[in-house]
Amino acid sequence: MGYRQFVKRIFPYLKNHLGKLVFTSIMMVFATLLETAIPEITGQIVDTLFSYNRANTAAFSYSVILFSVIALSSLFALISISASSWISNKVIMDLRVNMFAKLLRLPKSYFDKNTTGETLSKLTFDVEQISAAASTIWLQFIKSSFTVIILTGYLFYKSFLLSLSLIVLLPLVYLAVKFSTSRIRKGSVSVQKSMGKMTHLLDENISGNDLIKIYQAQETETNKFFSIINTIRQQRFKVDMAGGLNTSIVNALIGLSLAFVVFFSSTYLVMSAGDFLAYFTAMGMLVKPAKTLININKPLQQAIVAGKSVFSLIDESPESNPSKNPIHSISGEICFDNVSFSYDNEKPSLTNVNLTIKKGETIALVGSTGSGKTTMVNLLTRFYNPSSGQILINGKDIVSYELESYRSNFSYVDQNVRLFNDTISGNIAFGQKESMSIDLIRNAAKVSNSIEFIEKLDKTFDSDIGEDGVTLSGGQRQRLSIARAIAKDSPILILDEATSALDSATEKLVQSAINKMQQDRTTIIIAHRLTTIQNADRIIVLKNGEIIEQGTHSELIKTSGEYSKLNQQQT
Repeated sequence: MGYRQFVKRIFPYLKNHLGKLVFTSIMMVFATLLETAIPEITGQIVDTLFSYNRANTAAFSYSVILFSVIALSSLFALISISASSWISNKVIMDLRVNMFAKLLRLPKSYFDKNTTGETLSKLTFDVEQISAAASTIWLQFIKSSFTVIILTGYLFYKSFLLSLSLIVLLPLVYLAVKFSTSRIRKGSVSVQKSMGKMTHLLDENISGNDLIKIYQAQETETNKFFSIINTIRQQRFKVDMAGGLNTSIVNALIGLSLAFVVFFSSTYLVMSAGDFLAYFTAMGMLVKPAKTLININKPLQQAIVAGKSVFSLIDESPESNPSKNPIHSISGEICFDNVSFSYDNEKPSLTNVNLTIKKGETIALVGSTGSGKTTMVNLLTRFYNPSSGQILINGKDIVSYELESYRSNFSYVDQNVRLFNDTISGNIAFGQKESMSIDLIRNAAKVSNSIEFIEKLDKTFDSDIGEDGVTLSGGQRQRLSIARAIAKDSPILILDEATSALDSATEKLVQSAINKMQQDRTTIIIAHRLTTIQNADRIIVLKNGEIIEQGTHSELIKTSGEYSKLNQQQT
């Protein structure tokens, strides 16, 4: 991503604030104009108040003028910086909102390919890098550019020949900037990638803290973290050295210029003390804006690199949702018609699967790890699309339905329960918090046998459960996820070993609740423990992505096939 492309991409986030941006720029121009008047004022003060013929009557006037110029310049600068900060933070907010909204609409394949840390780094570190370019760098550029232009013009006005002789140093400054640009950009890319790795490692260690302690992996993980942050240190050092080398070269050239002015003006030119002080002060005031213009290159290159990362996320294609045709209720059969699928064109996960699930039927998907059970559910819920074949519901291909309304027909209970840092009621009414009544929430808690522990909490349904339900036991978390599925009241229920985290007594109660919940619903169970599916209407046995057996528990036991072998292994 080049500078022009970066400006083109960031402009839509700034166009709604153009008025404020123009106002900010004008305020900074006023501040700069007043500030650049200081050399002339100081020169006149020296010539007028400190000459042999002192004009003491003008002392008060000059004092008021000098104070007024500095005070007004500071006021305009403060207004400009405040407005700039508002714009910058608004741009950050808008970018993060757009990124988060896109994140929630990305296909599952994106999360399979990108680590959590890399994605978090885009939303945190990379966006902050862009914010500087959104307004801060622009403001610095305006102030420094106007200062350099005005003071350079002033220097030529004071002494054309002296100023002309200093221009020979400009090519050296240009070469210094060009040398550092590529090094800074390359270094910023490396830092960005390493920050993603660091964020990912932090996420793993925070979420897996218990395992790290149990397996005594603290030293190993600390060494990993040290290796990454040491790499970041080295990479940032190289970037800082490139920028520092620029600054040093510019400082040396500025020092050479000042020394030349002192020598030449005192030896060959006839200048009054006031004129010399004004000229020398103007040159001194040129140092900071000149250095700023040089150093702007570093954060600008970092912002461009970060922009490439941020906009790559925003540009990601969302989940395929070609149809606007809503489906409010699934009332017919589910039909897998010659469905095949493979992840990234690798070994097929499903091959020519044909299966019809009747309305209200309970089926169980059984098979060893990698047999295709989860893949079938992922295709049915449209996390992926079949490589070939189609899945039909109500006689139509599921891709012909609008995605959000289609998924509203599913409830899902996973063995790896995912709860949110919210209240009990917020988790039960997840996605429907504003519209679901407390009576429905309470009823779902009763059916799932969650009401027992909820009413013992200090704030009952308004109790916060912490990150991922950390304040609850495994069984309580599982029952809460079941209550969430009950509250959604969807026609299709997907259970992935939903009672695995429960003790025997609670499992019986919850299984009874699930049995009630299954009435008048199509239920698909991903089964690991065969004892939980013996009452299923039909058991589908998968192996290497193909259906090899199907029937009831008693029918399959009699065949002495794959299901019978699996059952014997668990008894």
